Amino acid sequence: MAECRSIAGALFPCMEPGLKNIFESEKLLAHAFKALFDFVVSMDATGAKDEEAPAFSYILTPKQVDEIDRVCDANQWQKITTHGIEIGVSAIQHVLKARRLKDEITDAEILEVIAKAYSPRSLLRQNRDHGQQSLIFNTHQKVKVGNTAFHGLAVLELKTEVIGIGANAKVRTYLAPVTCYHANEAKIRAIQRNRPK
Repeated sequence: MAECRSIAGALFPCMEPGLKNIFESEKLLAHAFKALFDFVVSMDATGAKDEEAPAFSYILTPKQVDEIDRVCDANQWQKITTHGIEIGVSAIQHVLKARRLKDEITDAEILEVIAKAYSPRSLLRQNRDHGQQSLIFNTHQKVKVGNTAFHGLAVLELKTEVIGIGANAKVRTYLAPVTCYHANEAKIRAIQRNRPK
């Protein structure tokens, strides 16, 4: 099993491509999200700093890499060179603030929405409302918000950075979290129709 080292040095289980037991990998991923989520929720009270957070990377499955490659090809975007999505304090803070204020849902529901969006069974599609963005969403597992079942959906942005200088410089293209929310069945069906050839 792979381990992800947080910035503070603590080890947390994370997704590993090819992990045979998909349910076990989802459980480990949910554990990593909960550890980070609990850390972020308690930051004001504890005075903890971002660099102490149990941050980790969600590693895309080969199928998910193929799906994002298709999105990039269809839009003539540069393909990703990093298959990990870094999940840190800012990703959780934004979702917490947005879902608490806009949707007035509980912290437990917010955590569930996030954890369900990032799954080895999730699909990736283009976010047609915004350039250089994609969506990762789970069609296999629903999350209950209030008395209604929804799908967890995360918005990801395609980013590029130059590492190094001069002749040794390399370009890294990766997906970064923007936000996460719960989507109804009609929205998910509309997104699924946007599958690139």
